[in-house]
Amino acid sequence: RFGVRFGYYTEADDPFLGVEMRFRIIPPEIYFSPNVEAVLVDEGHYFTINGDFHYDLLAGRRTSAWLGAGLAILNTDPGGSADSNTDFGFNLLAGVGSRRGRVIPYAQAKVILKSDTEFAIGVGLRF
Repeated sequence: RFGVRFGYYTEADDPFLGVEMRFRIIPPEIYFSPNVEAVLVDEGHYFTINGDFHYDLLAGRRTSAWLGAGLAILNTDPGGSADSNTDFGFNLLAGVGSRRGRVIPYAQAKVILKSDTEFAIGVGLRF
């Protein structure tokens, strides 16, 4: 499945846009979800590349809930003459979704453990 999401990064104090793919690894409950998020900062850029795995607690039901973890690469560039920075992090996430025909709207919270821990909350659609 392909998905899109938007939300808010609390440490950066800015919204984000993201895209994801979702692959079933072990039916019916373990998934791999690589994704990219662009934080909409005023100057420069801030983006993350994530490789998340999650366990679906309610596999096979119309409503789902999941817990997951994964690795993150975060790149920030404040713009101007300041240096860019690439950091590595560990994601912890939880979410809920509900199938509506072929579309799954969902909400997800994520903590990115790194030198300055980040929290992100988002909503999205999986197709």
